[in-house]
Amino acid sequence: MVWIGGAPGAGKSTIARDLARRRDLPLHPVDLWTYDHVGRMPPMRSLADDLADGPEAAAEAFVRISATRLKLVAADVRARGLGDVPALVEGPQLFPSMADDLPAAVWLVPDGELTRRAREKRLSRVEDPEGRARLEGLLARDAVLADLVRREAADRRRPVIEVPAEPDWAGISVAVEDALGSLPRLAAGDALRRQRQYENAAACRQGRLWQADLGLAELPPYPFSCECGRSGCAAVWAGTPDGYDARRGDGWLVVC
Repeated sequence: MVWIGGAPGAGKSTIARDLARRRDLPLHPVDLWTYDHVGRMPPMRSLADDLADGPEAAAEAFVRISATRLKLVAADVRARGLGDVPALVEGPQLFPSMADDLPAAVWLVPDGELTRRAREKRLSRVEDPEGRARLEGLLARDAVLADLVRREAADRRRPVIEVPAEPDWAGISVAVEDALGSLPRLAAGDALRRQRQYENAAACRQGRLWQADLGLAELPPYPFSCECGRSGCAAVWAGTPDGYDARRGDGWLVVC
């Protein structure tokens, strides 16, 4: 594995998707396995209970859960059978203190206002009253986690990229790519095509479980990668799991 970690709103997901497509890397966003992991973990306190204890206690709980999930992430990546090609793993659950054995990792730490805008944008896409009620608690916890990332990265001399309220996304993407360095690629053709289909299937599964959990009448569209298998293909189709199934039929999703 190689990692892109950091707090919400830092552009991790977008940058990781772009980098993975351009450089033919397997992409593994931790959040796409959230519901899978729930069934494989011991019982946990609710997020509401953690936030009620204050931002520091909620941050400590998040780190504990993240450490438990890391074992599951490693098992999920091994199950992909990638050989010498590392998965590009992305998510806020990845902390510098957990990365001592990794060849490459980088953390994006956003300005607090950027985190607020990102969380509010997510809430605007669906009807989630509980999520809106805990917004301020999450933002306070996020600030504690951001400071933890800074401290741990400094202690371990790992790279951190500070993301301002008005980011230069192109420059940040270049800095992330430089921090990760040269990496082996998936072979074009079937190997690349199968991994993109695997990632799209995970997005479908997570989306449907999220829809059922929140009781949403419909899902907002989100990105699916082209499954053409061509090296460097960055084409994306935005839609829902049902739309993905309908568009690919019994074959592959080709949108380039």
